[in-house]
Amino acid sequence: MPRDEQKKFRALMWLYRRRQSELTSEQWSELEALLQRVPGLSVPYYFRQEVTDVFDTAKNREEAAARLEELRAALDDETELLKFFELFDRWRDGILAYFDRRETSGPVEGLNNKARVITRRSYGLKNTDSLWKRLMLDVNRTGLVVRRTVDDMHALARAIKATFCGYYT
Repeated sequence: MPRDEQKKFRALMWLYRRRQSELTSEQWSELEALLQRVPGLSVPYYFRQEVTDVFDTAKNREEAAARLEELRAALDDETELLKFFELFDRWRDGILAYFDRRETSGPVEGLNNKARVITRRSYGLKNTDSLWKRLMLDVNRTGLVVRRTVDDMHALARAIKATFCGYYT
């Protein structure tokens, strides 16, 4: 594929990642052209739309499980997409627990990721105070987005700092 076509293709992949409801009619036309040009992308695109719809609209875990089973039945021989259901079967209770209170572990996962990044960025620091300052800067920025859990994280961080300062001072 020529370079200019590769650029156009990459731009269309952005549309592929978006929900259909978020696209303008012009963008939808471009995406349809992509799906016609690369037919193998159609089934995964619409499957993802259906799964997202289940997570957005199912009222409880029973309805969600029933709708996901309907999707499974509709996937005759789509081996790659059936792998999704292998994962679903393995973690069924945890995945369906989302529908009880519609809470995710996203904020905690985000904080864990920040801690890993800080640890990598801080490799070689010999001063725990510098590491602590970096951690607090990142956690405080997170607080703008996730206020409910940040107060809890500050309390935990103070306890961790007290422990580290006891060992390293």
